[in-house]
Amino acid sequence: MHLTHTKNALAAALAIALCSTAYATPTLQLDIAGGTYDTTTETVIAGSTSFTLYAYLAPDGKNSISDIYGLSMAITPKFGPAGGSLGSFTVNGTMIDVTQDMVYGTPPLEVVSALQGSDPGDLSSHGIFDTYFAELRFDFAGASQSSIYNVQKMAGHGPASGTGMYYRAFTIDVSMLQSAYAVHFDLYNIELTEQCSGGPTKTCVTDVDQSQFAPYSHDAQSGPGGFFPPASIPEPGSMALAGLGLLGLAALRRRKA
Repeated sequence: MHLTHTKNALAAALAIALCSTAYATPTLQLDIAGGTYDTTTETVIAGSTSFTLYAYLAPDGKNSISDIYGLSMAITPKFGPAGGSLGSFTVNGTMIDVTQDMVYGTPPLEVVSALQGSDPGDLSSHGIFDTYFAELRFDFAGASQSSIYNVQKMAGHGPASGTGMYYRAFTIDVSMLQSAYAVHFDLYNIELTEQCSGGPTKTCVTDVDQSQFAPYSHDAQSGPGGFFPPASIPEPGSMALAGLGLLGLAALRRRKA
């Protein structure tokens, strides 16, 4: 009897531990107001062509509010390497022409074009890359806060009263994107490292990598083909939008050791 009770207790504890691990809240997450969670792709999907995307950070010892973060906006299904005209979409009112305002490859976006090919510090393909993408860079300094929630369990929830997670909000409109395509979003912490070669007269270039990213079970995407009928759930009436420029309008800062 005692042995059976002990075994049952251990089994219950293991089940709780496994469940907690499966739904642990990541440091970085993406969510879409009113979105739904696709269990097949493990991605939050928008419910309309115009929506608010939330980038979340729960700071820890390796990820602070002053670090530089990247938001990748990639065309899916994969497109390229030859460019083409697939319409456009807007981010916080700024239009991104597809593919003229984008680059082909895998994020993060390299400052030196010669390094744009994928390397071990980039995101994995996860069925999205290589493709055309654009990138926003920003930090969470001074950002609003939300209580912590797990997007995988509560997709579409949006910021809630409380603290623990910082967030930036981005207004997205994909109504002008060709209907066969969608925009896939990834979030990551950007790290700059030097790559040198050439001995005494060495030549060094800066490699842009990601040090941590939102798990692929916590990324986001506009609807299939970029189109959905009007959403039945209204977006929050008041949202703190991040008035952040595209890459090139913000200076990169080297991560602190």
